[in-house]
Amino acid sequence: MGHRAGGLLNRHATVVLSGRPDGTTVGEVTLLSALPHEFRLIGGLAVMCRVGMPHRTTVDLDVVTRDLSSHHAEVSRLAVTASTGGQYTFAGGLDLDVIDVAPEPVAGLLEKLGPGPLTDLELNVVAHTWAHDTATPLDVVAVDDRSLTVLAMAPDRLVATSLGLVAMKVTTVPLRASSKPQKQASDLYDLGRLLVAGGLGTVGLGECPSLLRDVIAERLERWFVDGAGRDRTYRLVRRFDEPALDLDEAAEAAAELIFEG
Repeated sequence: MGHRAGGLLNRHATVVLSGRPDGTTVGEVTLLSALPHEFRLIGGLAVMCRVGMPHRTTVDLDVVTRDLSSHHAEVSRLAVTASTGGQYTFAGGLDLDVIDVAPEPVAGLLEKLGPGPLTDLELNVVAHTWAHDTATPLDVVAVDDRSLTVLAMAPDRLVATSLGLVAMKVTTVPLRASSKPQKQASDLYDLGRLLVAGGLGTVGLGECPSLLRDVIAERLERWFVDGAGRDRTYRLVRRFDEPALDLDEAAEAAAELIFEG
């Protein structure tokens, strides 16, 4: 579980996550603190930070960075096993997946991709690059869920914003459709939680590049607002019950974000 606590380390907004001394959350925060600062947190732990309340458990750490090759040797020294493709395993069985984003910001990337409709994979590259470039710093703290004793701290870590996470997940879901249905379900669940508790109503879609804004609006409407789409989303995400996702609440938040944000 997690909640926000302002200024615990007197540096940035602080997110306090609770767990057990030998649990995965503490392990992930400990690992996060040791990684290069240029790595920006995405994935389940980032969603947990942004929703500021209990969320599904995660078993690995996901980050994005620019120019992974310049960090590979440093991360490999920390890891038990490493591959040049950005996959690392650490003591305790924790896995780290590093995604290398485009070398240029989104404007330059879109210019390079050229006019015309983009493929799902190209949209996903754009979304990850934008999420990387708009990540903001947080102090991430893990405490004992009973005694509230601080167990691990990762200060001044760049974490994808709620909107950055939505952009990545909206463009990732179609790529999971056939090969990784379980991952597709967890991405839809994460999207629902971000809609309900990620503070998107105060941000809106205006900060997104227009291309991503249109894709996010169309897909959120299809998956959460449209009746048939909501039914299918419910069938996929109902396996996650910690906490259960209120689809009506998610649909209302999606509609507000799309039509008013």
